[in-house]
Amino acid sequence: MRKVLIATAAVLLLAGVASAQVTYSFHCAGTGNMVKDSPVVYSGNIDTGDLAPGIWTITIDDAGWPAVGDDAARWAYLYANYYVYDPVGFLWDGFFQQNLLYLEKTAIGTMNGDCDMSIQIIDFNMNGIIDGNECFDGLSGAVIIIEDGTGAYAQLCGNGTYNGSYFRDCDEMSATYMLDNVDFNMQLDLVDCGMSAEASTWSAVKGLFR
Repeated sequence: MRKVLIATAAVLLLAGVASAQVTYSFHCAGTGNMVKDSPVVYSGNIDTGDLAPGIWTITIDDAGWPAVGDDAARWAYLYANYYVYDPVGFLWDGFFQQNLLYLEKTAIGTMNGDCDMSIQIIDFNMNGIIDGNECFDGLSGAVIIIEDGTGAYAQLCGNGTYNGSYFRDCDEMSATYMLDNVDFNMQLDLVDCGMSAEASTWSAVKGLFR
């Protein structure tokens, strides 16, 4: 009987920790350019939701890419190394991994983490060629927040996702290439990863077995 009570108490204690999860949902808008900028930084404002008002940045590591200045060579490299065409879905999927994410709510705190970025260029006429008018596309990714924030978010960590769209300047595509206006919603599911909370919880659980 005592073992059952101990196990039940332990489950309740751990459930209490799990119940501390908090969800943040917010909207981001901004711009970025993979061809003309180095480092590549997408950035903008958090204009609505739980982290508004605030700012965000996603920094993509462009080490090993052709140098800025030769737009055609840089875009050709991106297309050859990051994009895969789906002949069934009629779209190109450009996948960029392990990008640095920074989030800040004004006067409240900051979050740091990692995210990937998936850009889907829709082949509207299904001809396997990126045409100048194919410029309204999908944007999505997975997010990891590490315990490296400040202020109210200093001890938070967890994961999340974002989904939205990006719009390239079609009229000047040959000149600007990846000048993207991005718009997306992000949701984060976070917990308090502070060592003090973890230590006190496990101390209480182990105390039940003494």
